Amino acid sequence: MDLAFPPGVPRATSGPLARFLPPIEEEAVLRFLDGHRLPARWVLDPFGASPTLAIEAARAHGAVAAVSNPVVRFVLEHRLRPIQHGELRSALATLASAPKDGSRLERFLLDLYRTECSRCGAGTSADQFVWDREAQAPVVKSYVCGVCHHAAEEPTSDDDRVRALSSPGYALARAWAVERAAPADDPDREHVEDALGVYPARAIYALVVVLQKVDQLALPPPLRRAAEALLLSACDAANGLWGYPETRVRPKQLTASPRFREVNVWRALERALDEWAVEPTVVEPAVWPESGPPAPGVLAVFAGPIRELDDTLPRETPAIVTALPRPNQAFWTLSALWASWLWGREAAAPIRMVLRRRRYDWTWHAAALRGAFLALARRQTAGAPVVGFLPEAEPGFLAAALAGLDAAGYRLRGHALRLNEGQGVLVWEAASHRPRDDDPLPPMMEQAAERVLRDYGEPGSYALLHAAAVLELARRRRLAELWEADDPPLTRLTDEMERILAPGGRFERLEPRVEPESGHYWLVDPVPAAAPHADRVERIVLEALSPTSESSLLEVEARCCDALRGLHTPDRRLIHACLASYATQSESGGWRLRPEDEPETRHRDLEDVRRLIRGLGARFGYQVADGEDIVWREGGRTAYRFHVQGTAALARALALPLQDVPVIVVPGGRALLIAEKERRDPRLRAWQEAGGRIVKFRHIRRLAGDPALTPVDFAARLGIDPPGHEDPQLPLL
Repeated sequence: MDLAFPPGVPRATSGPLARFLPPIEEEAVLRFLDGHRLPARWVLDPFGASPTLAIEAARAHGAVAAVSNPVVRFVLEHRLRPIQHGELRSALATLASAPKDGSRLERFLLDLYRTECSRCGAGTSADQFVWDREAQAPVVKSYVCGVCHHAAEEPTSDDDRVRALSSPGYALARAWAVERAAPADDPDREHVEDALGVYPARAIYALVVVLQKVDQLALPPPLRRAAEALLLSACDAANGLWGYPETRVRPKQLTASPRFREVNVWRALERALDEWAVEPTVVEPAVWPESGPPAPGVLAVFAGPIRELDDTLPRETPAIVTALPRPNQAFWTLSALWASWLWGREAAAPIRMVLRRRRYDWTWHAAALRGAFLALARRQTAGAPVVGFLPEAEPGFLAAALAGLDAAGYRLRGHALRLNEGQGVLVWEAASHRPRDDDPLPPMMEQAAERVLRDYGEPGSYALLHAAAVLELARRRRLAELWEADDPPLTRLTDEMERILAPGGRFERLEPRVEPESGHYWLVDPVPAAAPHADRVERIVLEALSPTSESSLLEVEARCCDALRGLHTPDRRLIHACLASYATQSESGGWRLRPEDEPETRHRDLEDVRRLIRGLGARFGYQVADGEDIVWREGGRTAYRFHVQGTAALARALALPLQDVPVIVVPGGRALLIAEKERRDPRLRAWQEAGGRIVKFRHIRRLAGDPALTPVDFAARLGIDPPGHEDPQLPLL
């Protein structure tokens, strides 16, 4: 069943560890649960990967969340019991004034990053250094001089590089960091040492100094918690996973970027003040299983993995609502380090095994999900639902989730995927049996991929075709059998997709790319196909707008997602391009139909442009035929075919014969929307390269107003103001 995707509100601030936590938008889970009432008094989140999801599920139903990662649990507890800003400031002030080597800790840390101002020569503290991983040294520094206030980003000096690479305390600090996570006889010690390789030596030294000081100060519990929060942010900020410029927004592998930022640890502690400032939530925290079944508005947290949670669950577990975890070697490994540093090795014990694994493939992940849900399935009766949110829903993740749950005994009941933004929601139900189906898999996959393109009406990505094929297999319960073959199950799916999309079949690739996962695919025989997806989104957005009242982006998104479901869920970029084409945004953020796009005004505009085109044709001596299109003929041959329209719907353009020199005439306000459609659809670019033209109303008016214009000039000047371009000065001819 095609489901309506639940759009949410992007977080106004990034929040602690935001680049690692699942990117689930605020209110998305609430919106989905409000539209899909679950037959359960409370729900279970067995993975506890997303604080946002756990809290919103608790608001809707009451929830139990198993959170084995102590770092994620700390962030969740902070969302449930926010740290007061005054406590954060007090903790930072206490650290700043703590004694260290005859100075204050703040001054000691700032001096670790000292440099010299290139303007006045005074000593100052750099905000950050940029390292070259291959050179193993900082090559650029950023600072604001405290004396002359000169702000600079410039190459490092020899002294800068020496200070970054050598200090008597660096080796001792590294030894402490390793010992804190794994003692000498621990088999994981070598893995801890490897993981520390993503930190510059100076960063480890600075962090260890602060960690030791927090232990020495014996802070009262509220200030201790605040100091741990600041330190957790600093541990994240100080590693080499922050590229320069930032390229890995959400790093997955524990490898320093080729060029990475080394931040000033004290400055990172200061910036963390705002990072941990959040509004209090209406959800009450509790502890499972002591709390018993939670009521709506209560989130009971279990501090352990699924295998330990299993013994605490009732015989008939209610609905499951969860963010399916995506493999992230970087975050999982760093979490084990940070938990050991902040709370001791015992705290990190539930996730210590991640230190030993350096690579997670999708088959491994599918097997892990199968194992987890096999345990959960024993607690659910037939028909019990599972709602899985898939942030970062790339093809491998989607296939792993579907294959894992199919093998665990769950039947897929519905889906909504926003593939261009990597977001998805899948709904399963516990099934008591698997129906017999002997149809061969490759034709099923091929037919599903062909069907989705015909319904989509425009070229689609590999991700779209792959999703259609794998969802069809999941719907028919055919993924579980892949585990019985010799080849890894997801490898077979990938191989079949490559064969289906190979040249000579039903699909053609519209761009010459090396990897099959890149570019766009279309049908060799596209008849019949639906109206282009982007044109349908444009129509829905236009219908949602009013000249007298405002609509929010979220309201328009929800309307589009309700109308176009499943794999047809429109992405936010396209919706925003449609809004910008037809509406103006108020200071409050609402959207209202522009006056020039009100129906009567636009109709007059269309008739005026048609009149100008007819007049130009007559002036040039062409025979002018006025119908749905305005056709200029000369000697029985079509010289130009003009189609005047008020929208950016371009399916008509692709149907016009190129030998007629087709010209689509649109309002200037459609320019950026047309540019967005051209980006999405290579056919439109190819159509224009072959001689088709898209011009603006203003350009027709300008040409019609030039009394010296000749037919030859018209042909030369027709294409100089295409959509997406700024208004040019016409050449003087």
